[in-house]
Amino acid sequence: MKFAWRLLLMVGILIAILGAGSDFLLPSTSPGLNLPQVLVIVAGIALSLSALWLRRAQLMNRGFGGARKTLLKVALVTLATLILLEIVLGLWGRPTYFPRRRPERNVKEIPWGICDELGCRKRYEAVLDACATGYLAGIRCVINRDGFGDTDEFVAGEDFSQRNRILIMGDSYTRGFHAEVGKSYVDRLEEEMPDAIVWNVAEPGTATNQALLSFAGIAPRLQPQLSILGFYMNDFPENLVPKDMSLRLIDDEGKQYFVTRFEQDRWGNPVELPAEEVYAYLALGATPPSSELERLLGITHLGTLALRTLDYFLGLDGEDLSFDRQKRVTRAYLAQLRDDIAAMDSQFLVLLIPGRDDVVAPRRPYQTARQLFEELRIPYLEARHVLKLADYTDHWNTEGHQKVGALLSDCVIAFFESGDFASCERVAMPE
Repeated sequence: MKFAWRLLLMVGILIAILGAGSDFLLPSTSPGLNLPQVLVIVAGIALSLSALWLRRAQLMNRGFGGARKTLLKVALVTLATLILLEIVLGLWGRPTYFPRRRPERNVKEIPWGICDELGCRKRYEAVLDACATGYLAGIRCVINRDGFGDTDEFVAGEDFSQRNRILIMGDSYTRGFHAEVGKSYVDRLEEEMPDAIVWNVAEPGTATNQALLSFAGIAPRLQPQLSILGFYMNDFPENLVPKDMSLRLIDDEGKQYFVTRFEQDRWGNPVELPAEEVYAYLALGATPPSSELERLLGITHLGTLALRTLDYFLGLDGEDLSFDRQKRVTRAYLAQLRDDIAAMDSQFLVLLIPGRDDVVAPRRPYQTARQLFEELRIPYLEARHVLKLADYTDHWNTEGHQKVGALLSDCVIAFFESGDFASCERVAMPE
């Protein structure tokens, strides 16, 4: 045991050397001393100092009182080193994980949205006023009195029993963002089936939990024979947060922001943020902390080192650690939606919306979505085979929407002719 201090000293020196040369170990680092390196170097120095103090006191040959004094000295030296390092980093001007000062800039909420038993949607009068003043334009100004992006009012007509009826749910893709007004894939479906009734309850920034609410509130009016869900990969993380997560803000200069009221912590748990916190950090272009403890830690330089190092190690496998939970929650929502649709004597079809990268090679979320539909025996239509990278901006452009709309229209027409999806191209029929 008399060589224990030497082993500790060697380990400390080795860790410090590794920290100084970690440019070759951490792919996110850049040449020169940086924050993750400093954290590793400080840990090595602390261990080395502890080893020297242990040797001097000859800890193994002393009583408990001597050992206690020695450990106290080691703790004081380590604490002094950390304080000095914090001061040096502050004088060096290194940024912290979270800003230390909140801005005086005023940011307020624009009351355009509402979340209730129908899910999240827009306030009809508020959107009309915003469009009249020029704050909103284009497809964002297409709205009915229920607050959904549809030119039809959701009112049952006397001829409903004689017409084909379709209810479509989804997010910004299904809402038609980045397509010319009147040229979304849902518009293409209505164009191909002029005698059908197609109601679109899609709302940007929402997920499957929104579809459940919108279906429960709107489907009894329409009594749809076919219910279609546009499923995009961000449904997985967004299903973990409550439906009323959206905030639209405007600052003193008239600049608008669209943010979420809820954040997820590192383990995938939803954390509600006070509105003033969202406003303050947003003006600085920073993500708000998920807790006060994280904020206090993140406004120090050493705490910044710890948080960034934690971020690095949590992301080593390149996957979100909360994905398994996202999958479980999404599966439960899909199963509930499937059962609710069946209870209304309607058929369920999912339009699986690929991201840009999925067109080249399906990623894990896309593959997981297909797996869930297979497990739950939900028919789904794959659109990736008709799309090219040129059909994407942030979403599909008009040409991309038209391609998907043509694919979906062929399938829906075949469904109403035959009563099932067996003749639909690109539809998977899980057994």
